[in-house]
Amino acid sequence: MNTTWRVITTKSDAEPWWFFEGWEKDIRRDWTFDSRDEAVETFLKELKRFSKRYPKAKAKKFHSIAFWNPEEVYFCEACDDDLQVYYGLVIFENDQPMEIKDDSIIREITNKMEQ
Repeated sequence: MNTTWRVITTKSDAEPWWFFEGWEKDIRRDWTFDSRDEAVETFLKELKRFSKRYPKAKAKKFHSIAFWNPEEVYFCEACDDDLQVYYGLVIFENDQPMEIKDDSIIREITNKMEQ
């Protein structure tokens, strides 16, 4: 079996690591790669783009990152409450969140999120 990588961006009221039923409808952009390096490059490029745009960020095991502006909320009639809007970034390897162990990638993610 050939290994494939995928990078997606999402917009949702849930952080991107919560793969609730129907989460696929929240996908805004989707890239597929045969090369790990190309996938990581795209992931880091999108990380930089989102980091410039949104003041808050939180990562889950470095493969999934949520970005948000605390002032961007919407009213949910079903739950009678305001919900935060999250912009997500996820990198997959063979349709599973990719395990990131490379120290240089972890440092780059951490540095961008601290800015």
